[in-house]
Amino acid sequence: MSEDQHNHCLRSFSRFIAMNMGLHFPERRFPELAQKMAALGRESGFVDLDHYLYQLMAAPLSSEQLKALSGALTIGETYFLRDPKSYRVLEERVLPALIAARRRGGKTLKIWSAGCSTGEEPYSIAIILTRLLRDPGEWKITLLGTDINEEALERARRGVYGKWSFRNAPEWLMEYFTPLGDGQFEIIPRIRQMVQFGQLNLAGDAAGAGSLTSGMDVIFCRNVMLYFHADQIEKTVARLHGALKQGGWLFVGPTEVDHQKLSGFSCHHFDGAVLLRKGEPRRKSVRPAVLPGPGEAFAAAPSPAAPPATGVPQARYTAGAPVPPADQLPASVEQARAAYRAGEYLEAARLSLSAPHLAECLTLAARCYANLGRYQEAREQCEKALQLERLDAHSHYLFSMILEQLGDAEGAEASLKRALYLDHDYLLAYFALGNLCRKRGEIREAEQSFANALRLLQRYDPAEVLPEAEGITAGMLSQLIKGMNAGLSHR
Repeated sequence: MSEDQHNHCLRSFSRFIAMNMGLHFPERRFPELAQKMAALGRESGFVDLDHYLYQLMAAPLSSEQLKALSGALTIGETYFLRDPKSYRVLEERVLPALIAARRRGGKTLKIWSAGCSTGEEPYSIAIILTRLLRDPGEWKITLLGTDINEEALERARRGVYGKWSFRNAPEWLMEYFTPLGDGQFEIIPRIRQMVQFGQLNLAGDAAGAGSLTSGMDVIFCRNVMLYFHADQIEKTVARLHGALKQGGWLFVGPTEVDHQKLSGFSCHHFDGAVLLRKGEPRRKSVRPAVLPGPGEAFAAAPSPAAPPATGVPQARYTAGAPVPPADQLPASVEQARAAYRAGEYLEAARLSLSAPHLAECLTLAARCYANLGRYQEAREQCEKALQLERLDAHSHYLFSMILEQLGDAEGAEASLKRALYLDHDYLLAYFALGNLCRKRGEIREAEQSFANALRLLQRYDPAEVLPEAEGITAGMLSQLIKGMNAGLSHR
């Protein structure tokens, strides 16, 4: 067979496996494809590679052929807690919010590791869940690991790993393994029992997965679509979108998908980790608010050490509700913003409340009433905003400011802690909590909160104006906190 005929055969086979397995082998990878298939062909008794490839393409692949091809053409390289930034976001942001919400009803969680290879990823997730749940026995948890490669899944089910699977892993991880000798470690039974494994071809018929992959809260599909053709990536992302609940999270690799072409997801970047969330507006379509924060009013609060107030960070909408694109927002929203900027708080509140289905508008109305000193009305509007978006840290922070003005220090503290629960890096919330504790004489707690604020301030240049802080620079706030700390030491 001539070279042209051989290349034609490889092109045909490349299209065949793209259609049947989703794997993408462009022409520059033909030598790699030929090498891998030649070895597989020899194992099957074929001397001539082209003959073997045409024989494979002559009929639908059997399960045994699919198993052999996936084992030869996919890469099962992975290890525990691979990509720590993604796991940090999962442990510190995504799961705490989900767990808090589900504690109030259902106590169910569904997580899917799509393309789990030999199981390190779903077991890593199971271990993190165990660390977060103080009552795991009371929860109904579905943790599914799927892969096209049945041999990899067999290893996953055994749950025995060599040292190479633990490279870069923290020491505490080994608490969940039993040494077997010869450098082998077995996952402990209670973690292994949390994960259910199944063979699944992401390029195959979606209906074949049945209800097992539906209604997911979180899906991990990282370093899988790197090997897919663009068309297959689009189909796979659509399939994962369909498997998620409204508001569910999809973890993908930073370069695996073109975020600009996604529909039905909003894209979130967390310090190197990329998450897509179902059912939120695309962030680029959400206009950041240019509103000044309520600092004008709160700055006039009685305490000279009152924390700088936060502004509305960005437009926010009702979770799960139909969201209008930014260019279709009611005209009154922009008018309300303009009135707020002009200091016409009563008019801004009136305009904001013409769109009471938008959490942003309710929050803005709350700010307006606070600036007018009408704290009870501010409280009512902020409570309504929180009913729409319970997981919005900025609204909890605003609520704490209002409660403090109403003399409810305990409520203010609780709201600040909710804000910090939802956003562990909420600098101004730490400062406000420290200030609250300082005023109540709780020295140790105040020092701890101020220490956290100072730690976060190290991320900023001293001359940098802090976001949402009414023009206060990092250096100014740092000096203010150090002054307060000096006062604490003299008590």
